[in-house]
Amino acid sequence: MTSAVYTDTHRLFLQAVISRRFMKEDTAKQLYSRACQATKGMSPTEIRSHFDKHQTAKIVPFDEDDFTEFVNAVNASLNSVELEIRRTRDEATGDDVLALTNTNEQKIAQVATGYTPLELEYFKHLLDAIVMADDELYCISSTAAVNEASKLKNKDNKSLQLTKSGAEELLSRFIQDKWLIKSKTGALSLSTRTLLELQTFLKEGYEEQMQECTLCLEILTKGQRCNVAACAARLHHHCAKTYYENMNNPLCPTCRSPWDGKVLIGLGPNAEAPQSIRRR
Repeated sequence: MTSAVYTDTHRLFLQAVISRRFMKEDTAKQLYSRACQATKGMSPTEIRSHFDKHQTAKIVPFDEDDFTEFVNAVNASLNSVELEIRRTRDEATGDDVLALTNTNEQKIAQVATGYTPLELEYFKHLLDAIVMADDELYCISSTAAVNEASKLKNKDNKSLQLTKSGAEELLSRFIQDKWLIKSKTGALSLSTRTLLELQTFLKEGYEEQMQECTLCLEILTKGQRCNVAACAARLHHHCAKTYYENMNNPLCPTCRSPWDGKVLIGLGPNAEAPQSIRRR
């Protein structure tokens, strides 16, 4: 049950989240602890104790339930401005992460503030190329991404001017702002931030292309798939690791065929993306 009390502790924590927007959950918990100490605030458990027992509460370390309730209280205050702190797991690392996201996901412009219409059009173009990449690669090479800049057109089908150097600088911004990820081999893929903030846009706009993990039901662009081509089973690497941890003979959770984890979605760690874009 979300606490009805919204304090300076919540406000200070929210300011820290706004300045970062995306972070590991462990980092968010550290920010919560520091906010409590800085404001001499009380955790939700302490607030209940204070009002139930009429005692002066003492600051104690929070537990997981307290943190969840605390975040829920912050989210309740953000509803009116179409923002929300969302939680998920990073596809690449399996780390629990939190991100401040827009809840108005129908328009991609809602999440790409700070970019010009031309820059936003380029981002949309790259997103389409990544999602539509052949054989569920969900990535494109940096070279192919730069070359795509020359193919931009407006609503009147007229070419938009974005130079090669301009495209390279913009790609660096997308990566720095955590909209895209660049691998060691130069492959560009969607970040956890993009998957969180644009999940409705992606699911509705690319219903046939976007995959979900069979176990956690979250969007999947990096993971494993069943050896049987006709089987729809897809697993994040971290979900597969947990699921098969105590199995001597791993089987597909859907069709029960042997599962070796060698058929990948997305690129392998040292693989290179195709130099040209191939769409499904």
